[in-house]
Parts: sequence; C-alpha cells; structure tokens
Amino acid sequence: MRVIILFLLFTICFSCTPTETKNQSTDDPEKEIVQKIVTNKDTIKQDTIEFISYNDDFDYSQLNGKKGKEEITFVNDQNNDRSFLRGDLIAIEWKSDSIYIAGDGETPENAQWIVSAKRIKDGNVSKFRKEYGKELKYLLSKEDELSESYRDHLYQLAEYYVANSKKDLIKLTIKNKEDLGYSIEKRNWENKDYYVLGFYTESEHKINTFQWLYIDPENDKIYEYDLPNDRLIYFP
Repeated sequence: MRVIILFLLFTICFSCTPTETKNQSTDDPEKEIVQKIVTNKDTIKQDTIEFISYNDDFDYSQLNGKKGKEEITFVNDQNNDRSFLRGDLIAIEWKSDSIYIAGDGETPENAQWIVSAKRIKDGNVSKFRKEYGKELKYLLSKEDELSESYRDHLYQLAEYYVANSKKDLIKLTIKNKEDLGYSIEKRNWENKDYYVLGFYTESEHKINTFQWLYIDPENDKIYEYDLPNDRLIYFP
C-alpha cells in the first residue's frame, strides 16, 4: 500500500510541473513587431498614379493622386517638383515614415512620403496648355474678395474643366485660339453655397455667357448647370 501511495504522489507532482509548449517562445514578440515596422519604414516602393493636386494648407505639404478610382494622399515635403498638372500620369517612389501633428502632443502617425516623382505622360490640362498657348481670362466682382491663392485655385479648376469639356463651343474656341473667359461669383443652391464660374466668349465687345459651373468649396467638386432642367450635373 505504501508503494502505491508513493507512486500516486510522484505522478501528481510530475503532472503539476510546467512544460514548454510551441507557443512559449524565448523570442520577444514585441521586438519582432518593432523590427518589422522599421523594415517596412525603410522600404522604398514604386507606383504610377494620376496627379490631382498639391496642398500646402497643412503642417506637411501634400501631393494628391488617384489610382483607378481610389484617391491617395502623400506627404510631399521631400519633393521640390511643382510642375505637375491635373491628369498627368506620374511615376513615384515612396516610403512609409512618421509625421508629427502640431497640437496633438507631437504623437507620431504613419504616412506615405514621396521620395521622387516624374511625369511620364501628359494629361489633358498639359495638352490644353500646349495647344491653346494663352491664359483664360476671368472677371471678379468687387463684392467677392478672394485671396490670390484661391483665385489661382479656381483658375486650375476652370482650366481642368475646359481641357476635359465636350462642349462644341469650347473645343472650337480652343482650336481657333480665340479668347475664352469666365466670371466668378458666389451663389446659393438648395441651401448650400457655391462658387459659380460663368464661361463666356467675346464678340464685338459683347460677352456671351454659355455655361455655368458650380464649384463646391468643401471638396472642389465641379457641377455643370443644366439650364433646361434647372439642375446640377456632376462633372468628374
């Protein structure tokens, strides 16, 4: 009986002894994650995107682009090339790195940084500038005071519209290199404020306004005004 009791005690003690399993690794998993982040941070990637715009209104300058239907934003502080126009196809090199937002406790956030960028194909705006060879005119009412930077911004949107428009009058005006201009004013449409561009041609000192564009200042979306049906049509 004494032998049986001793055997049972030995068996119980042995089962209580912790054993090492596959899940118990001597490596530090947090260290592995940190190493992986550092590796990804230093990796330079290549891509081709359609250029949309620059934006210098934040702590870091931005380059906005599009790949397919997806819009992508990159930090552009390390790239000095400002010659891209909307619609240009550009080849970029980029990497993941940290940014520090002022007023947010300097907490680091991950972001995509442009390392280099190069135009590889002209978009419609670049082609339009080469073909037309002159600037659009614009008229601004004294009541609507706009900063020079925002006037330039509206000009770029107007230029994008002209370069991509299917309107016969616009295409003929560009082909003949005749003067083309637009007026700028503010209007409210269904309880929402827009900047409205009225495109016109001149003939014998008379202005012929033939198309109104509504610009949403919150997202820069462009809408053509459809006069017969009194509605706005999104212009992509």
